[in-house]
Amino acid sequence: MKPTSTGDRPVSPDAETVTASDVGRELRRLRKATSETQAETARIIGVTRANLTQWETGKYLPSAHNARQLDDHFRAANALFALVEKARSPQDHTPPAAGDAGVVDTSGSLLQVFHTVGAKLTEHLIHDADGKPLGWRQNLQKKTPPTVLSTAYGISTMHLVGAPYIDLHPLIEGLHRRRSEYGWRGQPEGRWPETTAAVLDALFRAGTTLSVDDGLELLEHSLDPFSNTRPYLLATTLQTAVRMRPDARLTSRLIDDLLATRLDFGDIRLWPEKKEAGLVAPEPSVAHTARAVVVLRDVLRTRDDRDDVRKAVDEATQWLIDHPHSDDGVAEDLEKPRPDGDGTTRIIIRHFTSAWVVQALATAPFVPLPRLNRALGTLWERYEADQGLWAWGSGDVPIWQTLDAVTSLRAAALAVAAPPLSPPGTPGTTQ
Repeated sequence: MKPTSTGDRPVSPDAETVTASDVGRELRRLRKATSETQAETARIIGVTRANLTQWETGKYLPSAHNARQLDDHFRAANALFALVEKARSPQDHTPPAAGDAGVVDTSGSLLQVFHTVGAKLTEHLIHDADGKPLGWRQNLQKKTPPTVLSTAYGISTMHLVGAPYIDLHPLIEGLHRRRSEYGWRGQPEGRWPETTAAVLDALFRAGTTLSVDDGLELLEHSLDPFSNTRPYLLATTLQTAVRMRPDARLTSRLIDDLLATRLDFGDIRLWPEKKEAGLVAPEPSVAHTARAVVVLRDVLRTRDDRDDVRKAVDEATQWLIDHPHSDDGVAEDLEKPRPDGDGTTRIIIRHFTSAWVVQALATAPFVPLPRLNRALGTLWERYEADQGLWAWGSGDVPIWQTLDAVTSLRAAALAVAAPPLSPPGTPGTTQ
């Protein structure tokens, strides 16, 4: 049961379910009770007004550090901090009605898995000789230096799982220092919109002094003509843009660009791996179509004026439901032009297809449980219980895969009362 807050009545952290919107309403109530403006509160806490606006509107949750500062500032006696932590953590859901055969409440098991993810990521965090945290590796199994992209993924994952908490501020400061004129880069040269989008998303989750306008400008500068040929790059940047400012000019442009990368497959338009001249027998991509559906549904939550988006999402969702697909992970050979014009840079991009299918179906108006359960089953096949993380199957343990899994499981948990959200073999679940 979702708590409600009307007028000046506070939202209790003891409520069964607490959302980011509930936190936002309570934060706004506390601020107005002190007659402070958003600018005044933001200055006292040490964040931008845009940060506070995003917290009050429920787009992001304040970090543990910022939640504690807000709680102390408003003298909330730990109630606001507890509310934020309740919203951040996976929560129990109403059990299914008696007689629902084969359906069990596994939210407690999911909560345990999320706590394990937090603990394991804490163990994998790399520190320097003085004990200062530096970030995470892209592949947690390899002895390689931490990267900007994997550190952004780690920060976002830690916020999603909710516990245990570590001091993320040195990591955030490190990301700020790595900024370039084109945002953040995956390699020393070129423009990397996927990296910039991931870093901005992590920074705004954790609390940053960067303004939304500056963030959107960096995101726009990270794009190049090549980006318009790859649904993956467009969907990734659009997801961050719509979270920062749904009505921004860049957001509208990215919506149009993403819709334009669809191809005609008979009487339906879907997303392929790429759209460029000279393609031979292109096929619709489950991973890219599901990812586009997830992002465009984010658009529809704040933009009800885009009938073209709604039609595209409905059409693609029905295709994901009706047609037999493999929900296994796929690899994409991404060749990006070098900034000096001398050839290309080759990168292999992996997509955790089942995680994106779960998100696409879980956020649909009418959740197709049999299809959702099948995708969840494939997702859990990649979970390594002994490591407490998701693995690719080749021995690699990419941090992005755990982020995708956690994100999709949270979406499924909010969508239905009791999907198969715990790994097979968990005591108390049906097989």
